[in-house]
Amino acid sequence: MAENRDSCPVMTFPLAPKIQQELQTKFGSFDKGLLEVGPGRYLLPPHCRLYLDKYAQFRFRPDDVVVMGFPRSGTTWTQEMVWCMTHDLDFTTAINTPLRERSPFLDTLTGFSLPGFLAVNIFKQHPDEDSSTTGAFLARAESLPSPRVIKIHLPFSLLPPSILESCKVIYVARHPGDVCVSYYHLQRLLKSVNFKGDLEEFLDLWCRDLVLRGPYWSHLSEAWAKRTHPNLLWLYYEDMKKDLLRELQCLDHFLATGLTEDELLQVAQHSSFANMKARPATNLSLIPESPGLMPGEAEFVRKGATGDWVNRFTSQMKAKFQAWVETGSKGVGEVPPRYTQG
Repeated sequence: MAENRDSCPVMTFPLAPKIQQELQTKFGSFDKGLLEVGPGRYLLPPHCRLYLDKYAQFRFRPDDVVVMGFPRSGTTWTQEMVWCMTHDLDFTTAINTPLRERSPFLDTLTGFSLPGFLAVNIFKQHPDEDSSTTGAFLARAESLPSPRVIKIHLPFSLLPPSILESCKVIYVARHPGDVCVSYYHLQRLLKSVNFKGDLEEFLDLWCRDLVLRGPYWSHLSEAWAKRTHPNLLWLYYEDMKKDLLRELQCLDHFLATGLTEDELLQVAQHSSFANMKARPATNLSLIPESPGLMPGEAEFVRKGATGDWVNRFTSQMKAKFQAWVETGSKGVGEVPPRYTQG
């Protein structure tokens, strides 16, 4: 019998004062600290409490497609491809309409001003509404006509227990070293986070599971445990970079979109790294004077590489990272072996 989330609200736990103080000195926008949320003790800002139960009770539709994964694992890339595949290859709309308007990021922590759509911090109420009101992205997801493609960074434990019985979910995984480097740049880019340190300092927090939305291994483990469910498709970022057509064929089969190889090649071309980076619809850094981004930092669509973390970590950083892999991955249950070997 599914858990009744109406009578069992999502639990939150405050961080130790010493840890809170450390995070507040390194993240310019964490002045109110962070909370540990749910059984996985995921780090989220305190205003998330307004919406945790709304996420846990969100009504997914049978024709929904959810793109899920830890931040910087390839979810935006996958989101763009899936939207095009499920919307009759409407590349014109995809090029001219922001992705977050076409395919809402349900649990966004960051507000951006996007053309044609008032996008505010989902965890903060509209200025003319009370605290029980949903944020803009959650409201957008609820009102969007079918078929919906919804992006989510929350783990399974903070979503409805019946999600895999309700719709199709695509989980995108990426090597934690590359995720860490990419996430570091994102945390410096976003004003809502404003990380002030260098990569070595960020890696230290990463290995202590003290980054926003962490821990990484818990997030991955929750999804890996469900990998055999017929409504879950597991994708590896590395496989998409190596042979995108093959992965698109897997997506086509999973989504039952019935596209030809030529049509899938069109999707691949449309969603190439160069094209994603060149379009404001997918690269937030190209939106003129975006109030949500710190000037002078790396772009939202940055490099798209695999294995580059080995070039960014010093020998001491690699040793710390490997120790985290060995201990962290064993402490949460089963995780993909390819990310813990070699």
